[in-house]
Amino acid sequence: MPRHAPKVTLQDVAARAGVSATAVSLALRGRPGISETTRERIVAVAEEMDYRAPGRGRVMERPGTVAVVLRDIVSVFSHDVVAGMEAEVERSRGGLRLLFIDGRGDEDHLRAEFRKLTSQKLEGIVLFSTAIPPEELREATQRTPVVIVARMPHAVPGTDIVRNDDLHGAGLAVEHLAGLGHSRIAHLARGTLRVDGYSWQMEAAGLGRHTQIEGGSLDSLRPAIRYLLFSILQETHSPTAVFVETDGVAIDFIGAAVDAGLRVPEDVSVVGYDSTRQTEMIRPRLTSVAQPRHEMGRAAIRLLQERRAGRTEDREVVLRPSLDLRDSTAPPREASPVRVPSSLTARGGPSLG
Repeated sequence: MPRHAPKVTLQDVAARAGVSATAVSLALRGRPGISETTRERIVAVAEEMDYRAPGRGRVMERPGTVAVVLRDIVSVFSHDVVAGMEAEVERSRGGLRLLFIDGRGDEDHLRAEFRKLTSQKLEGIVLFSTAIPPEELREATQRTPVVIVARMPHAVPGTDIVRNDDLHGAGLAVEHLAGLGHSRIAHLARGTLRVDGYSWQMEAAGLGRHTQIEGGSLDSLRPAIRYLLFSILQETHSPTAVFVETDGVAIDFIGAAVDAGLRVPEDVSVVGYDSTRQTEMIRPRLTSVAQPRHEMGRAAIRLLQERRAGRTEDREVVLRPSLDLRDSTAPPREASPVRVPSSLTARGGPSLG
């Protein structure tokens, strides 16, 4: 009769990996208490030895759930950050699965969904919003790690943050336009750090603020677009360039400008923010500040894994954007470039097609 190979035990895996049986148990159940490097080594050894936990399948038990609360599930920004999260989960083999919650662009709905999650058994929550009151966030962190993918006006103890350096990004946009020779640069925004970056770089160029239009919501920027176009068409010394808070609003502005008989970039240059796929789909292609969205997603998962491994201090990861040069910007007519002292850099270049 053929003899069966002896069953691999948890102690066998521990001996091969050079760790304790407790460490193996923590690693294969996706629990905190060990480093990610140790966890990965244990999982690799368990798979190599074809270890099967009693009453379960090979190596890992059911993966722990991370709830991802999105402001709006159709957002291109959210899509790209989530892609980075999924890539990091797959790379790390940390025993996680992602559960997506759609905030529907409604802060009340998003808050209600978040409250439901706080009573569930989760490995963590990744929140794409600043709409949750600080006291609710603090309470949630007592039960599960929380990572916020956004700029928080005030730090909330117990939370980790991943965000883009908006101050630097806005500076890149203004430096590029000033370098082309634009001295009258308008800004369409809702009042974020991008406003501060715009103001800072305008002052660095010796230009001062020319036109700055702020609104509390995207809808409130639609009338601002009409007002700005009227200024460009009717007034002397009107803006020759516009820096816009998001690609979506920048595309709206370009459409309205073309409808009004203006040419982009011959009559007005436009820079957006986010460098989403939409920038390549319109004509002219939109120059835009590129957030490192994929890396932001990876960073969010790494922060959760650090918490699961025992980290207790709060962390904030700030990633720097770059500038993607396309076709929506050009020197103004009869102008000379403005020299701007800056270490900011751009990537890419105008289309040759």
